[in-house]
Amino acid sequence: MKNKGHLLLWIVGFLLLDLYFNLIPRLITLDVLPWLAYAFGFYAVAHLFARYVLKLKGVTDFGLQLHKGWFKFLMLGFVIGLLNWCVKYLAFYQMGKFEVTGMMETGYIVPMLAQALVGMLLASAMNDVICRGYWLPYFRRNNLMAFYILFTTIVYALDDSWNEGITITNFIFSAVLGISLAYTVVKTGAIWMAIGIHWGANMMYRAMFGFNGQGMWQVNQLQDGVVYEWVSIGITALIFPVVYLLLRNKKPAQAPADLQLKPSTGVAV
Repeated sequence: MKNKGHLLLWIVGFLLLDLYFNLIPRLITLDVLPWLAYAFGFYAVAHLFARYVLKLKGVTDFGLQLHKGWFKFLMLGFVIGLLNWCVKYLAFYQMGKFEVTGMMETGYIVPMLAQALVGMLLASAMNDVICRGYWLPYFRRNNLMAFYILFTTIVYALDDSWNEGITITNFIFSAVLGISLAYTVVKTGAIWMAIGIHWGANMMYRAMFGFNGQGMWQVNQLQDGVVYEWVSIGITALIFPVVYLLLRNKKPAQAPADLQLKPSTGVAV
């Protein structure tokens, strides 16, 4: 019963953070400053719940420890995500999904990209905390890391339905991306590389479409079709062999001592 009760606390915390992240922007129109308050509020709520309810050190236990090499993994992920989405949009352009008729003025591009650089980092990190980082200490403490990639991939694919709805191709796309992201967490022991991949991909999306449909380039004649969805899935799948080759010689990261499985004492861990 204690173990069930402890799991229930984790589920409640997950739902709390997930609803905070996904529901507030849909209920309230947030300008830049209110959005930043919403973003930092997320980390405050996550930290307080982790520290005082889950009895962790705080939000850093959700894979956000500043371990050696964390910034390298963040930036490496950023480059991977940015280039992958760049290849995707180039493929769409060659297929005739859209045409580029010009470029916006510098006075529009610079502030838009600056806003995207900060906003997409915070948003990407929030999503990765919810779908991967949040469950990392639970799976470590309970010696369940063999199931971590499968579980977090399903969670991510279902959670992405907030944005794209539930369809077969959307679920497959999210699952394909989710496997790569979860793999980096298992190998590095943190969510920095996953955040970086998310961040880079989102930055390329904003470069194309901005925050209101207008990015760096003037784009016309957007076309939809299932063929583009499958091309997107295929190109996104290329992320996994890249991260596999980069991390293949790295042993799966060990959990910090206070998050490792302890001998059973009759108390829920």
